[in-house]
Amino acid sequence: MMLPSSLVLLLAVIIFSSDSSAFVNRSSLVTVSAMSADSNNNHKPTTMLEGKEEKSEVLQLPASNDLSIPSIKLGESIKFEDMGPVIINADGSTRQIANWDKMTEAEQKVAWRRISKRNEERRKVLLEQQQQEQMNEDKHD
Repeated sequence: MMLPSSLVLLLAVIIFSSDSSAFVNRSSLVTVSAMSADSNNNHKPTTMLEGKEEKSEVLQLPASNDLSIPSIKLGESIKFEDMGPVIINADGSTRQIANWDKMTEAEQKVAWRRISKRNEERRKVLLEQQQQEQMNEDKHD
């Protein structure tokens, strides 16, 4: 499997423009090529160092034994209620309340109720705008 030359060029630009040299030795890197497969069809990144092909292992983060860090498995979900509600702005962008963790429980309940109601109203308006735009595009086609 070969990467398109534009993607290889993009990867090279990103690597060379990075301020951090912790991951790549810039002085010896010539080009970055596609993933190569060994005899067991395991894909490994391949780099060209001074004209010599070198296969490198993909580095992984160490396993964490910290039970305070939530972890999920494929197909499971996680709730972020402790972070507070997501606010839908009138233009469709989203944000959160910066001081949510400093609010009292009563303030959080009031804010959650008001934001939920306003989000629903804004969501309906945004969906109507999207449908109207789609109908206008369909008429012009």
